[in-house]
Amino acid sequence: MASPLHELFVELFVEHPELLLPTLDEPLELGGALPRFRRGESASSQIPPLRADLTLELHRPDHDDPFAAGTVEIQLNRDDDKPYSWLHYHSGLHYRLRIPTFLVVVTNDPEVATWAAGPFHSGMVTIRPWVIGPANVPVIATPQEARAALPQALLSGMVHGREPVAAEIGTALAAALDDTPDDVGALYWDTFLTGLDGAMRRMMEMQRRDWTPRSDWGKEHFAKGKAAGRASDILELLDIRGLPPDPKLRERILTCTDLEQLGRWFRRAATARSLDDLLAT
Repeated sequence: MASPLHELFVELFVEHPELLLPTLDEPLELGGALPRFRRGESASSQIPPLRADLTLELHRPDHDDPFAAGTVEIQLNRDDDKPYSWLHYHSGLHYRLRIPTFLVVVTNDPEVATWAAGPFHSGMVTIRPWVIGPANVPVIATPQEARAALPQALLSGMVHGREPVAAEIGTALAAALDDTPDDVGALYWDTFLTGLDGAMRRMMEMQRRDWTPRSDWGKEHFAKGKAAGRASDILELLDIRGLPPDPKLRERILTCTDLEQLGRWFRRAATARSLDDLLAT
């Protein structure tokens, strides 16, 4: 199952495909001209069951037929099976549209970026994906830059979210979002926080102590994060007290999303003499 961060990357490029232009400009010889983007049919197959993250068709102004098309794949971890899928997406799109096609891989991990650039071989066919990653996404670290290009600032924060510079990007993004409509600011900030590791996320939350998620997705994700943290506290407390739960109970605690129930278990874990006491109704 795709992670929330993976899905948010996809949604960012669905809403703002122009973020691909720095990568596409030179190889597609765009000359700085802005093409129209249209979301295409995702390359898919039932045998085996495969579906690309996003396909896009590029149209010149006042032209109905696309002059190029491509697949955008989000890859947050190395997966040596993926290049086989990429070959399928790339060749299938080329066969269907009979125009130049490309494959872009987006990642927030430098090692994954190096691997994803290929080349990948299949007999006579070789593909070399174009990669968007920490090495070629500019760091947007001032409020002025962030205000001028909010989608680019968000992409910068998501791609560099595993690096120390994420703190500077987050500070700039937060200042810029103060000037945006509430729903836009909420969604962007929730999305940015999702890409951070635990320590960086806590630091950014301390800078904005009054922050609470406002987007529907953010509220859901925030609640899941609180539940996961409380579940970990319960398990640690039980282990310290010499009451380690069996795998079934451990799974039950870890998958619980009811904050009130987790609160009851946490209080009982401090005094329970047995696991039966913990689960007593």
